Amino acid sequence: MNINVSNFSPLTQHCQNIRHILIVEDSLTLSHHLKEQIDRKFSFDCDTARTKQEAEERIRHKRYDLIISDINLPDCDGKFIRELINNGHRIIVMTGVTDEEKRSKIITLPIVDYVVKNDAKTLVNYLTRTIQRLNENQHTVIGICDDSATSRQIMIHMIESQNLQYIEFEDGQQVIDYLSDRSVKMDILLTDYLMPNIDGLELVRRIRHTFLSEEFPILSISASERPHILAQFLKAGANDYIPKNAENEEFLTRLNMTLDHLYTNRRNQSLMEELGKAATHDFLTQLYNRTYFFSQIPHITANASRQKKPYGILMLDIDHFKKINDTYGHYAGDKAIQHLAMVLMDISRTSDYCFRWGGEEFLILIPICETSQELLHFGERIRNTVEKSKIRIAEENFIFQITISIGGILGSDNDVQSLISKADEMLYTAKKSGRNCVKIYEM
Repeated sequence: MNINVSNFSPLTQHCQNIRHILIVEDSLTLSHHLKEQIDRKFSFDCDTARTKQEAEERIRHKRYDLIISDINLPDCDGKFIRELINNGHRIIVMTGVTDEEKRSKIITLPIVDYVVKNDAKTLVNYLTRTIQRLNENQHTVIGICDDSATSRQIMIHMIESQNLQYIEFEDGQQVIDYLSDRSVKMDILLTDYLMPNIDGLELVRRIRHTFLSEEFPILSISASERPHILAQFLKAGANDYIPKNAENEEFLTRLNMTLDHLYTNRRNQSLMEELGKAATHDFLTQLYNRTYFFSQIPHITANASRQKKPYGILMLDIDHFKKINDTYGHYAGDKAIQHLAMVLMDISRTSDYCFRWGGEEFLILIPICETSQELLHFGERIRNTVEKSKIRIAEENFIFQITISIGGILGSDNDVQSLISKADEMLYTAKKSGRNCVKIYEM
């Protein structure tokens, strides 16, 4: 069975960016502390209210994305929470009561969550972590796979409270067909066990053939009381297992833990990619740096030797660069360097490598360049484009131009340092010849 992916679109209308927050708390000390910490963490302002009347007045004049409210206020009991829910507000409940009966009533409410006011630090940590997660959640899609419409609806109510997008499936085959289209988005899957076509256990096995647990978490949900089912799901690659009779609190806690792990993994992956790029790229221009050049050149020389075709090296720098800095300032010098880098990226072929060699000096490595004339034409094209282009400093409202000098050489062996030195000599020759010209070493 193949599904039409366009018929399976995530529902998003309930999701929103959490920016406007109201804290309803009768303790002035606690209220100010929470406001101060949340404002500092997220760089937006919270509003506060100490009574139901004051909170209602604020709500009349402003729409809040999240209300953090104590249950018992000087002028109202827990009925205020119910009123907020009925009016469609997203709520986190704070309470100083740990009574089991009252806890049981709270967790059945359609709220984001509740937190016990044990100590200020724990409370702040919980609230800031939850606010951050809610904002990340708005871009996250949860797949819900269950053949029971009733079960799906129960999960949907809880998922909507967490500011999550969701998409529904009736069996495992629909999920497989959906995931086969790599253009679609789904970040986490909740799957039942017993379903037609493909059951939950087989679905987990198949998904793990393609997706790792850290990149695509799966939470298995089952009414089965057989212990070995839990073990089989986990062995097949499920990240966690939730009984179908679990309370809302357990369901959301397990889901939120999975979300936290997913977001942490993504941040770590992004950091690793940034560190990897920082090791091989120049910060100012985003071109490759010298480190990357010396990591790649062995492959280039080996390929040139194998194909018996030379490679080319062009060394270039900006003419009278010190004068640019002295005349217009170092910011203009940086803009000139960035401008030249963009020209090089635009003109170079995808097979070429562009490096910021140091200061205002650049190197271009052409893996296959068969003649000195070809290298000369390429250098002239770069020189001519730079000469005709203009650099605009919008902040200072002025425009200036630069020229460059270029030296080049062809090589076919692995004595790269010698070739770089000779290309540098030709660059110096171009400078002595009046600048704004290209000189190629004749073998």
